[in-house]
Amino acid sequence: IQDYGPKDNDQPDAHPQPRHSYYDPRSSRMKNVGLITNTNPLLLERTLGSADSLAENIDKAMGGNTGNIGFIHGTSKLLGDKVHRIGWGDKPESIKRHIDHIVICCANQIGEHVDLGAWAKTLEEYDRPVTLVGLGAQANSKDDFPEIPNGTKEFLDVVSRKKASKASNILVRGNYTQSVLEMVGYESIPAGCPSLLISDIPLLGREIVKYSQTYPPSRIAIAAGNPWHSTSASLEQKLVSIVNERRGEYIIQHPLAMLKFAMGESDMIDEGTRSRFCQVYASIIEPSKLARWFLQNSIAFTDAQTWMSFLRKFDLTIGPRYHGIALALQSGRPGMVITIDSRTQELCESTGVKHMPLQDAMSLSVSELIKRAAWSDADGTSFDQARTAQARRFSVAFRDNGLCPSAHAIAHLGWNEDS
Repeated sequence: IQDYGPKDNDQPDAHPQPRHSYYDPRSSRMKNVGLITNTNPLLLERTLGSADSLAENIDKAMGGNTGNIGFIHGTSKLLGDKVHRIGWGDKPESIKRHIDHIVICCANQIGEHVDLGAWAKTLEEYDRPVTLVGLGAQANSKDDFPEIPNGTKEFLDVVSRKKASKASNILVRGNYTQSVLEMVGYESIPAGCPSLLISDIPLLGREIVKYSQTYPPSRIAIAAGNPWHSTSASLEQKLVSIVNERRGEYIIQHPLAMLKFAMGESDMIDEGTRSRFCQVYASIIEPSKLARWFLQNSIAFTDAQTWMSFLRKFDLTIGPRYHGIALALQSGRPGMVITIDSRTQELCESTGVKHMPLQDAMSLSVSELIKRAAWSDADGTSFDQARTAQARRFSVAFRDNGLCPSAHAIAHLGWNEDS
C-alpha cells in the first residue's frame, strides 16, 4: 500500500474549511481511502533506468493510455480523506487492516471490449465499501448500446452490494452511460469526469475566453489521435499540418507504436505497423522522414502537472483526445475536442467542453477549423456552469457514500451546501 496523502492543500491550517455538516476534519475522523487506478507509479520509477523499451514500460505504467493521469489527478484532488494508492494485487488482509473505503478510478470499461470478471473476485475478497468514479460506456455512437460481458455484470453486482449507504456508489461520466447501465439494472449518478475540476480557479471558463479573445492562436498543440482508428485516421493528416504550420506539438497518449515513434524507438516497430503509419501520414509526411518527424515534433507525458505546464506555452489545443484537451483547459488555455465516438461525445456534453463532430472537422480547412475552435462568451459560461454542477454532484455523492469531499471540491469551485 503506497501512501498517497494526506495532501497539503486539504489541511485545515493551509486552507480554512467551510463548516459543512459532513466535512469538518477538526471534529471527525478522516477515513483511510484506498485509491485503485489503472496506472503503476512504482513501475514508472523503475522504467527510467531500464535498458528495455522506454515506450513499452511507460505504456504499461500508464495503463495503456497516458491520458489516464488526467482523471486520476482530478480524483485525488476531490477526495478530502487520507488517500493511499492500492492495487488489485494487494493482499486482502492488508486492505482490511489499513483501508476503510475503496475508490476505483474507472475509464471507458462498459462495453464488449472489456470483461471485469477478475475485478469482481478481488473486490469481494477486499470486503470494503466501494465507490466507482468516472465509469464510461463505449460504442461507435450514442445511438448504440454495447453488449456488457457477464464478468462485468458480476463486477457491478459486487460493487452494488458494497454500498456504504442506500445512495448509488457508481459515478458515471454522463447520461449515456447512465442509460446503458439502467438497461441492465444498475443505478448510477452522472457526475462527469474529475479532470474537469483540477484547476482551483472558480470561473475558469471566463479566464479561457479572455485568453482566447486576447491572443490569436500563434502556437497550437495537438492531442493526437490513433492511426488505427478507422473512422478518424484521416484526421491525423490535418492535425499534423497544424503542427507544421503553427509551431505545434503532437502530444501522444496511445497506442504503443506512437509512443515508440515519439521516443526514437522506431527500429522496434514491426513492418506491418510501420506500413500503416506511412499509409495514414503519406500525404503530409514522406515515409522516409516519418520517424524523424515524430522524434522532433511529438511528446508524451507521465504526470499531469508537467503536461499542464507544457500546454501553457500554446494558445490552443485541438484533437480527438478528451483528456488531452481537458488538461489544456485546466491550465487556462482554450481547446476543442473533435468527437469520434460515444465516449468523447458524452464526456464533452457532460462537462461543457467545447467540441465538434469528426465529420464537421473533416469538412473544414485548417484555418476554418482553428477559427471554429476559438472560445466565445457562451462557451465559457457553459463550461463554468458544468464545473459548478459537477463539483456539487461529486461532493454530494461522496458525502452520501461516507466520504469527505476535499476543500478544493467545496471552496475553490464555489459550491456551498445551500446552493
